[in-house]
Amino acid sequence: MSTMNSTLWYRVWCAVFAGLIVCSSVSATSPSTDSITAVYDHLQGKSKTELSAQGSLSTFVKFNGNTILFDTGGEACPLVQNLEELGLDATLIDAVVLSHNHWNHVYGLSGVLSATAMKPKVYVPAPATEGFLQQNPRAEVVAVSKPTGILPGAWLVGPMQLDFRGGTIAEQVLVLDRKDGLVVIVGCSHPGIVSVVEQVKEVFGHRKIKLVAGGFHLRAISKKEIKEISLRLQQMGVKSLALSHCTGDPALKIFREEWGDRVVSLDFGDTIDF
Repeated sequence: MSTMNSTLWYRVWCAVFAGLIVCSSVSATSPSTDSITAVYDHLQGKSKTELSAQGSLSTFVKFNGNTILFDTGGEACPLVQNLEELGLDATLIDAVVLSHNHWNHVYGLSGVLSATAMKPKVYVPAPATEGFLQQNPRAEVVAVSKPTGILPGAWLVGPMQLDFRGGTIAEQVLVLDRKDGLVVIVGCSHPGIVSVVEQVKEVFGHRKIKLVAGGFHLRAISKKEIKEISLRLQQMGVKSLALSHCTGDPALKIFREEWGDRVVSLDFGDTIDF
C-alpha cells in the first residue's frame, strides 16, 4: 500500500471509528497550582511531544481539583491522541464547555465522550443547543442562557449573540473565580474581546481580572484598532494575557510591545500555571 493510501486510510479509520477510541493515557503529575494546557492549536509550542497541530482550539483546564475541557478542536482522533501524548487523562474530565458552534471548536467532542465511561456534562450556549444535540446525540447537553456555576468556583457568564457571515452565533466564556482574581478563558471572542471582558465585569462586579487566555480574533483588523483594544483592556484592569488560536501574529507583537512580560503565547502543548 502506498504512503498516500496509508495516510488516507488512517484518516478514514479515525473518522469512522472515533466512537470506539479508548485512551490509555498516562496520568500527568498534578501541579501545585491551577493550570491551562493547549491541547489543540495550529502553532507548535515548547512541548517536545509529537502533537498534531491544526487550526482548531481546545484547552485542558485544571482548577480547584477539577478538570474542564474548554472546546474540543476539530477532529476526534487528533484530540484524543494529543491528550494522551501530553499525559492528560481524558477519563478525569469533569465538564466540557463549548464556546460556540464552529466546527474547529466542537468536532472533537465524540472522541472525548468515547474516551471515558463517565460522560461529563457538556455546557453549550442555549441558542445553539439543537445543533449540538444533532451532532452529539449521546452527550448530556446543558443549555446555558444566564450566569451558571458548573463546578466550585467555575462559571459561565451566559452567551453573547452576534451577526456573523450572514448568520448568527452565540459564544460563551469560562470564568474561574480565584482569591487572587478572575481567570477568563475564551474561544474566539467573536463578540469582541473588550465586550467579553465588559460582560464578565458586569457579572462579577469589581473583581480583579488576573488573566484572560485564548483566541482574540484580531487577524483582520488594523494595528490602530489593536492598539485601542490593548489600551482598553489595560484600562479595565486586566493584569495579564495568554494569547492563542485566532489572535494573529500582528496582534501578538503589539501586545508584547505594550504589555511586556505580562503577555505570553499559549501554543500547542504549552501549559500555563496560574
